[in-house]
Amino acid sequence: MSERGASEGLIIGGVALGLGATFAALLASRPAQAAPSEEKFDYLIDLLTALIPALADWAEGQATLNLTLQQWLAAQGIEPGAKLSISTQWSSGDKVEMYRDSPRSVGTFDASRMVRWTEGKRILFKIESSLDQAVNIQLVGNLDEDMALASNINGVLACAANGNISIGPAWDDWHPFLGIRIIVAVAPVTGILTIRAVIQE
Repeated sequence: MSERGASEGLIIGGVALGLGATFAALLASRPAQAAPSEEKFDYLIDLLTALIPALADWAEGQATLNLTLQQWLAAQGIEPGAKLSISTQWSSGDKVEMYRDSPRSVGTFDASRMVRWTEGKRILFKIESSLDQAVNIQLVGNLDEDMALASNINGVLACAANGNISIGPAWDDWHPFLGIRIIVAVAPVTGILTIRAVIQE
């Protein structure tokens, strides 16, 4: 933070502390609950009398903050009244290998792990096959990291022999944990199947 920014922060912080100190002192000297009925109106006047200067100081601090912001925007070449948009960069996390195996029989096989998707914006699964037979891929999801009770998400997608596909859930298909189920209808003789995932943060 610059020296100027630090000093402006101290001004605004000082105003807020001063306002709090004024009320604290007044309430400590004459608590409202303890005041006799005939003095409560006078108490209210005292409270407002203390409040008005404190509010004036607060308004001055807000005006200083507003002026500083306008000056900074002008220094950036931003015209008054211009519409501003703030964007955050999306980046991908590390790739996670979920499955690498050579299925040689007909059946349904689960990926060896699920991916935790409790954070991040989007997720992508990449299926790469050097198998000599096509396989079907089913995306599944669960509240827990448990493939046994995972539910199907959308339909089955085919991955051709010596082919590759990319899949990802729609926005409304969110589950805390996602996995892949492999359905083999014709037993492959050669090749391997690799499944990886990456989360966009």
